[in-house]
Amino acid sequence: MAIVITVEDGSNVANANSYVSVADARTYAANRGVTLPVDNDAVAAMLIQASDYLETKACDYQGVPTYIDPPQSLAWPRTGVVINCTDFPSNAIPRQLIAAQCQLVFAIQAGVALFPNITPADYVTEETVGPITTKYADPTKIGLGNMSPILSAVDALLANLFAPCGAGFVLSTRRV
Repeated sequence: MAIVITVEDGSNVANANSYVSVADARTYAANRGVTLPVDNDAVAAMLIQASDYLETKACDYQGVPTYIDPPQSLAWPRTGVVINCTDFPSNAIPRQLIAAQCQLVFAIQAGVALFPNITPADYVTEETVGPITTKYADPTKIGLGNMSPILSAVDALLANLFAPCGAGFVLSTRRV
């Protein structure tokens, strides 16, 4: 059975599971010199995994979901979003989000686990087999407290979707 990609275009598409079609992902990849698998189902599965990852950021995105009744399938489109100091339409999908989903597909294809399962064995820092010596590191002391992959391209693309232009730590001062 073929994997079905249903693309959210900003109009609250029922059962949407992606912001990008397989054809558009292939075009994005080709324009960047990346070759995706020939099998469309393989690309579709990667797109859905990438969409799942983007959905974990839903609470970080600016604004609120545009459609409440019926509720939208994915976190976008959103109302109250400002990108590059300009109000973004509440019935559109940002190109940065689409590009981020494609970049996630590249990461998946390169073998990056977007949702890695971590076990104590992942923290082994020393291992001796004969008379058995095994030492485990405290993940918080060796920087492994958060085992999410570092996805620089994705993070850079999503940055404008998290905070409006000029937002961040602002300290107002007043001379008295």
